[in-house]
Amino acid sequence: MSIFSNKKKKKQTGFRVHGNEKISFYQKKTFWFFTVFIFAIIVAGGGFLYKSGSILSKMSGGKESVFGSLLGVASGEEIKQEGDGRTNILLLGMRGTEILGGDLLADVIMVVSLKKDEDKIALVSIPRDLYVKIPGSTDSSKINAIHAYGEQAGKKEGISQMKKAVGEITGMNIHYATTIDFVGFRKLIDAVDGVDVTLETPFYEVSQFVKGNECGGEFTLPAGKNHLTGETALCYVRARENTSDFDRAKRQQVVLQSLKSRLISLGTLTDFGRVSNILDAIGDNVRTDMPAGEMRGFFDEYVGMQNAEIYQRVLENTEEGLLRVPEDIHGAGYVLVPRAGNYDYSKIHEICKNIFVVARQSDVGPVNQYAKPQRKIRTIPIKVIGELEASSKYKAKATQKIFQIKIEGNYAGNQITIDLSKLPKAKDEGTVNVKIEDLSIPEGTKVISHMPTKTVVKIKIEK
Repeated sequence: MSIFSNKKKKKQTGFRVHGNEKISFYQKKTFWFFTVFIFAIIVAGGGFLYKSGSILSKMSGGKESVFGSLLGVASGEEIKQEGDGRTNILLLGMRGTEILGGDLLADVIMVVSLKKDEDKIALVSIPRDLYVKIPGSTDSSKINAIHAYGEQAGKKEGISQMKKAVGEITGMNIHYATTIDFVGFRKLIDAVDGVDVTLETPFYEVSQFVKGNECGGEFTLPAGKNHLTGETALCYVRARENTSDFDRAKRQQVVLQSLKSRLISLGTLTDFGRVSNILDAIGDNVRTDMPAGEMRGFFDEYVGMQNAEIYQRVLENTEEGLLRVPEDIHGAGYVLVPRAGNYDYSKIHEICKNIFVVARQSDVGPVNQYAKPQRKIRTIPIKVIGELEASSKYKAKATQKIFQIKIEGNYAGNQITIDLSKLPKAKDEGTVNVKIEDLSIPEGTKVISHMPTKTVVKIKIEK
């Protein structure tokens, strides 16, 4: 029997609308609609009441005291809803401090829309490369950076800024938002003893994790039923090099649904031992703007949605996905914009508003990999920088032809440089052969092929 009451709450309407490589909750990371059910776990009563209040206070970033959180858990409050009875929650998967660089970037951006009266749940994933306007600014950026902008200079507005941006994109009131980092996601999965994912074909990621030997270097899963630990689940939902960001978002939705099923099958809401483990797992790794009282009210309303019908949508670079790669935006790298026009979200609004009645997206399932892919190799140009030291009667000049080399691994930008100041001084007229060892190659890259003579470029010395 559920420990929660089944009393009905009066619905509220008319709430205010909240509203640049890899600020989307597929993305990556990494992490999703499970937080909806975490809330239910948090407000479990008994001997965990004080612990719940302490954890909720921490999750709110200190905005609520432990005592205030306790009162909220005990009393419960009415939750925010749209006029049609939907409650919309923004889920953000953050890299966290264990990943160097970009710990405030959102790898995963997903909206969970719940409609209790019809027992329906919608999952809408937004790619992190969507080019959007920064709320409160005339500048634009990729949406995965909005959270970081909001957190700059201690403003602590990352969540609110993301809610505004996502609200503008989807046309929905974003009532609440929750973030979880890689550590929290991994611990959460382990706290429920893992999740199950069934694959039609094996899954391969042979490029992304080679540097640092993450996920064993080459991460693979066999066809059939796979029971994923926190570590393997994190690898599965982070992988994108041999598939795509869009496919990653689809896999994230699969794991989220599996987590929901796991929580229900384990009877987690009445297993206080599991409740304690989950509270320990998420306390330092989750943040939310949902007050404790509304969490309790939320679960009084939604804890019974155990067999809800799931509607999925992934915004991507297809006709159905409603996005495209623009030709008129320069200097921002790879970005995506609506097919209707830059910053024109009208078609996305229409889909999100009617997601429970419009035709379902046909390619919402993860891609099947029928053969192991080759490790991804990048071919990038060489750029000559600096000045070559030479005797006074000579001057240095780079030849016009700049060769390319193939590398694998991570790199910044799209060029490898030759720092001429580090080359031997030129004594005579002629050429200096620049070899692989003379290149400034970013850490984490490896040269796969180059000119057979090992001369990548010639620097011509003239009078």
